[in-house]
Amino acid sequence: MSRSTPRGGKGSFMRRLTAWCPLGPRRWHSVAGPDPTFLLYGRSVEAPGARSQQKVVVVEQCSPPNTGQYNSAGCQQSAWVGALRELSAQLYAAPRSSIHQRSAEGALRALVSVLSSPHERQITCYQQFWQKALAIDNYTFDEMDISCAALVATVLFYNGKYKHVVGYINNGKWLEGCKAAVDVKGINCALRLCTLYILSASFSGIKLRTSAVEDIKRHAGNAQRVLKSRKTDETAREYKILIYALDWYTAHCCHFELVEFVQCSFDSLVPDAMRPYVFSADTSFSLDSLRRASPALLLLMGHKCATDGNSELLRRLFAEVVRREKVSDGFRFFLLSARLGDLVALTPGVDSRTQLHLTNYCGASLSCAALARIGSKSHNCPAVLRVLGGMEGPAAYFAVREILFHRGVGEVLAFQREYGDVFSGQRNLVWEAALQAMSDSLARGDVNWRDSLENVLRLLSDAGKHTVFFELLRESHNGDKETSLMIASALGQAIRRSSQWWRALDVLEMLALSNPPQNTTDDMFLQDACLQTLYALRDAKRWREALAFYVPLGSVAHPPTHRVFCSLVCGMPSLAPWQAALATAQQLGEVPEKFIKTLVCARDPDRAMCTSGEDGGTSKCDITLNTVRHMLQGFAEGGHWQHALHCVSQRREFVNDRSLWISVLRAAQRSPLGSLSGNFFGVLPDYVWESPELLRLCLLAAEAHGLIFELSCSLEKHREQAVVAEYFVLTQFLLYGKCLHSGVTFTNKYVIYRILMAPLPSAKPMAIDIMWEKGAFESCGLNRSAGVDVFVQKYFKLHPTCVPRRPQRKGENILTVRTILPHDPLQDSGTLVAVMGSTVVVAYKPPGTSTHTYARAIAQKAHAGVMYSLAYLLSPSSSGLILLLAPVIPTKSVVLEMKVFLRLCPMGPSSLPLLSTNFYSTYEMSVADASQSDVFVLTEAVCRSDSDGLLGGSLYRLRESVSSEGWGICGLDTTEAVADEALHVAELVFRRQHQVAGEEITVFRAFPGPSWTGSACVE
Repeated sequence: MSRSTPRGGKGSFMRRLTAWCPLGPRRWHSVAGPDPTFLLYGRSVEAPGARSQQKVVVVEQCSPPNTGQYNSAGCQQSAWVGALRELSAQLYAAPRSSIHQRSAEGALRALVSVLSSPHERQITCYQQFWQKALAIDNYTFDEMDISCAALVATVLFYNGKYKHVVGYINNGKWLEGCKAAVDVKGINCALRLCTLYILSASFSGIKLRTSAVEDIKRHAGNAQRVLKSRKTDETAREYKILIYALDWYTAHCCHFELVEFVQCSFDSLVPDAMRPYVFSADTSFSLDSLRRASPALLLLMGHKCATDGNSELLRRLFAEVVRREKVSDGFRFFLLSARLGDLVALTPGVDSRTQLHLTNYCGASLSCAALARIGSKSHNCPAVLRVLGGMEGPAAYFAVREILFHRGVGEVLAFQREYGDVFSGQRNLVWEAALQAMSDSLARGDVNWRDSLENVLRLLSDAGKHTVFFELLRESHNGDKETSLMIASALGQAIRRSSQWWRALDVLEMLALSNPPQNTTDDMFLQDACLQTLYALRDAKRWREALAFYVPLGSVAHPPTHRVFCSLVCGMPSLAPWQAALATAQQLGEVPEKFIKTLVCARDPDRAMCTSGEDGGTSKCDITLNTVRHMLQGFAEGGHWQHALHCVSQRREFVNDRSLWISVLRAAQRSPLGSLSGNFFGVLPDYVWESPELLRLCLLAAEAHGLIFELSCSLEKHREQAVVAEYFVLTQFLLYGKCLHSGVTFTNKYVIYRILMAPLPSAKPMAIDIMWEKGAFESCGLNRSAGVDVFVQKYFKLHPTCVPRRPQRKGENILTVRTILPHDPLQDSGTLVAVMGSTVVVAYKPPGTSTHTYARAIAQKAHAGVMYSLAYLLSPSSSGLILLLAPVIPTKSVVLEMKVFLRLCPMGPSSLPLLSTNFYSTYEMSVADASQSDVFVLTEAVCRSDSDGLLGGSLYRLRESVSSEGWGICGLDTTEAVADEALHVAELVFRRQHQVAGEEITVFRAFPGPSWTGSACVE
């Protein structure tokens, strides 16, 4: 044969027979067989009289998921993929012939090897193995031997197709006499089929036929004769598993006559060593018999340990099951590791190391509830998410939602990008792809493009794309279809993550317009919508709205949602109608004892300390960390700092818990004026001075009670720590208006903001060095090409004047910045309203100016004190009175009452009537001008300070309250609601409580107002 044959000639015909090696010589192979069709196309021509094929099922390929490291997963995956490819090659070569028996058995064994591992059994890709096993069975036209039948039944069993197993064995007549096994291998496979038949009938609730019991007894008799004639370990193991399966069936069967028949039939066939542990009514259990106990008894003891809360014995049971499963493949048929693993994971008091061991061994075989419980601990979260990422369905989807509930949006988005949509099982479906597919459908003119809208909204909500979500949400109201519970759940999650609690009534409206739940998935979305919305209202402390939302849904809400509502009731202010709210919660469900304890600690702390043993009269051993947390929540709400400090400091195991000290410092901040002693900061442990978050709470408590000097003295003792040094400089700055200790490079965002944005009275700005972490540019959505001034303004939330025109850098991530520059020199003498000593300055801010820059100019013009702080902030388009206070004044001693003018406009046709809204009565509003009521309504509102020292108080919540009921606040030059709303503070009532002289009241007024107020704001 010549190698120089022209292209397309004989050389082209023979090229299929060569192994082409570009860098070496060609190697020629001889091919047997005269069929040129096979030589050309790699498959035989179909014979005219070929037997018609049965149902053709293509052996599809699927890529194994990346579910982490477990028992030789890579080898198992390559084995089953290679085996299926070999079968596909055989079918391609001879589509009308049966596949080779050896290839079929090898492929089935590869599938069983993967499914026998509990970690991988429920992975989505592997859940389709039963279809591949049946496809192999369909392509085997010759009589399949009993070993292949046992392997097919095993694959069906591991995939949870129990009724299919029973039907497959019955249809194939594998238990009847015509299929009787004669050799040892056949007897072992027959025993395996009997075991799978019994367990499948038990798991699916099928009653065994009498004839089937007789067939199983005959196979057991054959196995006994083999065991008597010669010792075979495999037959002994299979026989033992069969007896265990019969014991399992009788233990879980409700047909008593069948149980008696099975026990009588097999009583003589039970080995003497197994007789005390099977077919016995005695369910007593001892640790000595742990290694010989039957699977049914092990499961029974597991449930008893879980009921008693005996986590130690439960762990020993699980360890014994794992040992037996590793020794015997047949023991895995009882699925005990997954069943006991669920019990261990859901039992209180199990440490995270044990939970991680459960995840690494059982993996996807655990229930989604157990995986969610394990993944709630940050140490176990990555491993659990890897497992759930390989699963699909509503249960796995909501388990992921539960684990990532309190984590950042970035982690949720990263999970979606890596694993796709767990709900639908589409690994390539992320929010971008779903949105693009819907846009393409709309561009094609597809009238059914709205069918994918709910899934797109769900993915957008999961990914934290709230801007796009709320824009697209409007389309869900424009279609003819009814609102779905999935959209309500997505909206609930979006309002919680975006803190837009005022949209809670939108969720309630969607739930009212949706069809009642038709299945478990609908109920999951309903409960998630309620839970997410209540969390949003609780975090915003909107108890009125929470009552209005929850009362209509309380009868259908699940316990987790009810517990969130109970926690919200516990956090209600003491002056609010908390008794009525508590009675409502008790009517809708049981209120847990821990919430009752929280209420008692807030209202009557002394009685709470006595009943819990904290007064020293009783033992403290039974006080758990969870109980202390709920007690501290009550102490913090009531401002009982002495009780909170005593509760934490008396136990060494609680001293280093950050959440407990947060409650202690909040209690100090909320305590009545004058009740916080000056040595409070001196008794705090070293752990408090290591946390920036706790230091910030210390500063807020000091400002509330006028103890900045005492805090500064305590900070000076711990100045060797960098974060403490920054806060020490801040306290010195608030006291003296300058940084007395230079050389500190600032990194804390809060400290930097307080120093640089403060209204410094001195004319010369003060410069400091700031430093940021690596990757900060990327976290702001900026790249390296962006200017450092833009980055600093966005990252630290600073005014543009804080960064010099020519930034002075002292390193890659160190920059010198300055305090905010004042507004243009003040020419109008009317801008400065009043100066009270060296502690209080009141001024009029015109519209179109920044509050920070204007306050800096006012502080310079007053020439009174050494340092000031702004009492509240107004938007640039707002105007009116602003207040500057000296930091030495306790903020809790000051109560402000502001009369504010604003223009309200309805956001839509469904907005509530203005006089019927809750915010109208809450803010004591009155209509000042309704001449243009079709466009806007000019109103006057009253805003007040909060009791915990927040001087802005309800002024900061005004916009949210108005938006929650379908209204908006107009801007400066528009009659539409905008982000930069225009307010006018026309009157400021300043009340200051002196410990000796009593209350001092001063009223300041600013007339006339801006032009948009008309004649309503005239002196």
